[in-house]
Amino acid sequence: MAGVSMCMATIAFSIYRYPGIVAAPVASKFLPLFFTCMFWYVWLALRLGRAATRDDFVVLHHGARWGVVIALAWIVEVVGGSLILPGSPVGPPATIVAVLLPAVAGASGTAVTGRIDTGARIGFWSGVLSGMITFLAMASVGYLAATFPELLREQETPPDIGRAYTAAELGTYYIADYLASGVSHLLIVGALFCSAAGALGGLFGRAFGSLVRSRQAQWLNH
Repeated sequence: MAGVSMCMATIAFSIYRYPGIVAAPVASKFLPLFFTCMFWYVWLALRLGRAATRDDFVVLHHGARWGVVIALAWIVEVVGGSLILPGSPVGPPATIVAVLLPAVAGASGTAVTGRIDTGARIGFWSGVLSGMITFLAMASVGYLAATFPELLREQETPPDIGRAYTAAELGTYYIADYLASGVSHLLIVGALFCSAAGALGGLFGRAFGSLVRSRQAQWLNH
């Protein structure tokens, strides 16, 4: 709920600071998706955000822990690849790590419970948390880009940069662009992809857990 509040405050402040965001072409796509996503997250937090069983505790504990790690990987990709070291090889490895981590998270939880759905649930919650953290990071990078546009790579400038842009127009472009990317992390890269990756990792986690338990039983019998 705190994360949802921060994301909502970020959107509200951005619209207040750069009203042109609402009229930007990309806003017609990311704003409805953003508010739908926020409503969904609030409903899920109220319904499923408490640990009623041991499996629920495993899901929420692993989801929170891995969500932070996944978000850090995406932040390295966004900040390192776009601003601090533009054109460096930092971005692709960070992306690969961020993509693989939800499967690792799902496998780690399923190895404990033996249930594949545990992996999917861990993937979902880790995606929700990492998505919100990454959204806030993307918004921060957008404000940094609006203030210091020279930090960005050439391909990230407006397509018709040949004409004279005012500071407000450049700020609106960068903020809208990064907010749209952040919203994709909130839902597509976050909850949806991470849930699927967590379920896939759960398949491996259950197989690995069964193998470990089988070896332990054989060792005890001997």
